[in-house]
Amino acid sequence: MCRRSQCANCSGVTWFGRCGLHIAQVLDPVPKEEWCTCPKPEGSSYPPIGPPPETLAMPAPTASS
Repeated sequence: MCRRSQCANCSGVTWFGRCGLHIAQVLDPVPKEEWCTCPKPEGSSYPPIGPPPETLAMPAPTASS
């Protein structure tokens, strides 16, 4: 199942998934002004795949004393 993600290049909303069959379910509710602005794949009206969402929620590393 596709999930919402954030583009690592432009920070716009994009998608992540294995098959790409649920891209419309993820992105159609999002205003197009918020979509990733990177070049769309040939033949697609949707932005390119983004990074796995779980990598976006990782806290920044901290220095240990």
